Amino acid sequence: MKAHLITTFLIFTILTACGQAPIFMPTTTVIPTNTAAPMATATEQPTATLVPPTPTIEPPPQATDFLSNVAILSYDPFDNLNNWNLWDASTGSITNGVFELQGKSFWATGSAFNRKLNEGDGVILTFKLKNASAQSEFVFDAGDWQTDSFRQFGIYNGSRPEADLFQGKNDLGGNNLVGNLSLKTNTWYNLLMAIGKNGELFGVMSDPASEGHVTIYHETIGAKWAGENWDFTVKANEGETVNVKNFYSQYFTKV
Repeated sequence: MKAHLITTFLIFTILTACGQAPIFMPTTTVIPTNTAAPMATATEQPTATLVPPTPTIEPPPQATDFLSNVAILSYDPFDNLNNWNLWDASTGSITNGVFELQGKSFWATGSAFNRKLNEGDGVILTFKLKNASAQSEFVFDAGDWQTDSFRQFGIYNGSRPEADLFQGKNDLGGNNLVGNLSLKTNTWYNLLMAIGKNGELFGVMSDPASEGHVTIYHETIGAKWAGENWDFTVKANEGETVNVKNFYSQYFTKV
């Protein structure tokens, strides 16, 4: 099943680290939907040193199942929140290596990883949800909200995961992700998101308990999305709680 998923959903070449980045195939079609607005600038917090990739950190299976020659840049075991910028410090906490983010009304809850990501970078994490009600999401975003510079690529965490795209002031909507994954409450899932060249963005959610339950999202948006410095942000609305553990940042090299 694993080989079938790779062949069916993800055929790509990732070029060398001298400035080029992944190419993902096949593409999907954007279907406009209404999307909640992302919130304002995060509050700066002290920076902690992430676990360095020396000795080499072994990539988790959810990366190597879908990508080639993954190199881990860092691993955050969530022994503190110094690597994250919380919009509201009262909404985030850590217990035994698990980061919990509690949603507030009007999408007033968010936490951004405090290292910028570029073409060829990505993230891997494990998450679970209190309600799986599409009132939380994981996003890459760049530029300033409600300006022409804004870009956002994300995944809503509903029972049927759905894409979330913004360009400038325009809600480009999102389509349901391809695959047979249905998110359930209080269940751990894996997430991989990666940034390609010329506006290629890729995400995959999977159930670690079943190789067959995978959802994949890929969008090639074009040159207007190229060359950005991206934030990775976890967001939540009132009524939803998101738990995250085992956060990795990564880059990719040619096979």
